[in-house]
Amino acid sequence: MALLDDLARKAKIKNSRILLPECSDPRVLEAAHLISEKNLAQIVLFDEETASSLGVSSINLKNEDLRLEYAQTLFELRKHKGVTLESALEMLSSPSVCAMVALHRSEVDGVVTGAITPSQEVLSSALRIIGVSESSSLVSSLFLMVFDKDHKRYGENLIFTDCAMNISPSSDELAEIACNAYETAQSFLDEDPKLAMLSFSTNQSAKHSEVDKVRQATEIVRSRLPSAQIIGNVQLDAALDSEVLKIKDSDSSFPTPANVFVFPNLDAGNIGYKLVQRFSGAKAIGPILQGLSKPVNDLSRGCSVDEIVNTVVVTANQVK
Repeated sequence: MALLDDLARKAKIKNSRILLPECSDPRVLEAAHLISEKNLAQIVLFDEETASSLGVSSINLKNEDLRLEYAQTLFELRKHKGVTLESALEMLSSPSVCAMVALHRSEVDGVVTGAITPSQEVLSSALRIIGVSESSSLVSSLFLMVFDKDHKRYGENLIFTDCAMNISPSSDELAEIACNAYETAQSFLDEDPKLAMLSFSTNQSAKHSEVDKVRQATEIVRSRLPSAQIIGNVQLDAALDSEVLKIKDSDSSFPTPANVFVFPNLDAGNIGYKLVQRFSGAKAIGPILQGLSKPVNDLSRGCSVDEIVNTVVVTANQVK
């Protein structure tokens, strides 16, 4: 698949340091071996002995001096929330907390975790220690949907957002999710982003607060991205097919098919990407987190070795 090959090529050039903190999981270790063998990234583990056997780098948190340094870093970051040096040391019992401290200290460039750690713990650690970027007010997610040669009717690579994070975003939040996805599309896709703000109504044919939300979000996105190709309040079929769009919105000049799809809520996004994945066999790479100060990505606990490898490749490409 061309997109994955291209991202892998870029990852090799970047040679980013990606931490995989869950080195007790055999899938993670197999992925670490493959990534290192293909020179896709510099893998870093917390277990020195395991890292040595795989020929990758390690951060040895069994070293008491380093552990105290991490605790001091965490204390300085969270003392305004009542964290003491003693409680910071206790917090370091969590590999995801240690991973975020390592990322904050710039000892690694990105973190990929979640194979055995609940998503809530990953996100909570990332928000408390890494925080949102200066240009963002929330963290959202997207999936890169990559299609094989038999399922490329509407393109080989599409972006779906938000499918894993924000349950019922407001119009302002939906607009930010869309803008972040647009920026990601510019970095990852070979073609210009064409953004569709999805709804159950095209051209406001239905009257409902959810339709109004998407309309308002579309207006905000257009004001922030005045030169972008955007269509709002559009049903999926109209965003993909020019003939359907002509029938439903004859005045639209949007050049179908769209390649970035912004779902109005988490129900639609999560169900939508899984339908496409299951019925078309598309690779769903993600969830890829957007809006954090530094790259952190959360794996599904049912992830395969290939999915870990692909997520590391994507994370390496997010490194500034």
